[in-house]
Amino acid sequence: MNFQEIFGENWHKLANNQTLANFETSTDIQTQSIPQILAGRDIFIQSPTGSGKTLAYLLPIFTMLKSDVKSTQAIVIAPTYELAAQIATVARNLFEHNEDVALLIGGADKRRQQTALKSKPKIVVGTLGRICEFIADKKLSVHYVRTLVFDEADRLFIPENMPQIQGLTKSVLRDTQIALASATMPQKTVELAAPLMKDPAEIKLGSKIPKNIKHYFVITDGRKKSERLRNLIHSQNIQKALIFVNMSYAIDKITTALNHHNIPAKSLQSAQTTADKMARKAAITALRDGKIRTLVSTDAGSRGLDIEDLTHVINLDIPAREKDYLHRVGRCGRAGADGIVLNIVTEGEATTLKKMAKKLGIFIHNYKKIEKTPK
Repeated sequence: MNFQEIFGENWHKLANNQTLANFETSTDIQTQSIPQILAGRDIFIQSPTGSGKTLAYLLPIFTMLKSDVKSTQAIVIAPTYELAAQIATVARNLFEHNEDVALLIGGADKRRQQTALKSKPKIVVGTLGRICEFIADKKLSVHYVRTLVFDEADRLFIPENMPQIQGLTKSVLRDTQIALASATMPQKTVELAAPLMKDPAEIKLGSKIPKNIKHYFVITDGRKKSERLRNLIHSQNIQKALIFVNMSYAIDKITTALNHHNIPAKSLQSAQTTADKMARKAAITALRDGKIRTLVSTDAGSRGLDIEDLTHVINLDIPAREKDYLHRVGRCGRAGADGIVLNIVTEGEATTLKKMAKKLGIFIHNYKKIEKTPK
């Protein structure tokens, strides 16, 4: 469906917007979610990574903003500063002036963020703790907030976060719209969020993996996985890949080995300190800019990561759960681009992988039978 059909009378606010210039039609999740958000309903939005969830809530929010209200009208909360920054970038692309969107994240200069709020941004994007901090300090007014979005809601709606989330929902207007978006929406997430919502709509596209992503397995001896990884990167001339391991101690080991064999790589560790956050940002930027060819991470370290033209996901260790495989592969093949997933496994792991693939409804090809670069 094209966007003009979805937005109807609101289309004039988006007709000349450059953000939509590269999109001819809406994705499934946008087609189903946007009308519900425009109608003001609370909503659960569940669809795979890379399916267009961010624009599914940002576009209707943009069209609903009131030009005569000089205050924040929508807040988007993300579990990591990286995801918040990515959402803010997408949001700013909708506006003529960057100051219409403020980014409030922990670990960054608070005074600079406070200055940004003085410009009366229409949308605020940030992490839960920092946004609640600014509200408590009365530096962020929420009296005109009409929509409150929780992205990657399954990571936000956990018991330890609920006091802050409940306080936040009480601080906004009673009729403020609440939206939860995530690739997976566990029942526990729904149970924690439901008491805060009013007759929510549920849009669920399930865990279907896009057909533009091709999957392969490569069988090797467990002790030779690292060597096989390097051979694949060289032979296939892979320029932009995310490599997954299951244990955090293996990240630096693999990264060091790759660099030693002339494959520029950086580690992607979970951020605990300001220094960690700076290192993560530098690593992600280096891959985006083509200064390195690979990032090495665990599932925890990769959440919220969005690298637009990532071509390959390589599983040096297969994940423990189907939903983790889903999250991993969703990092490539975004917005309809082709993506390739290479699983480097032992004979025993290949059996486990095939069972996982059956549950996910995908077919994983034997790479040994592919003589040329997978397509």
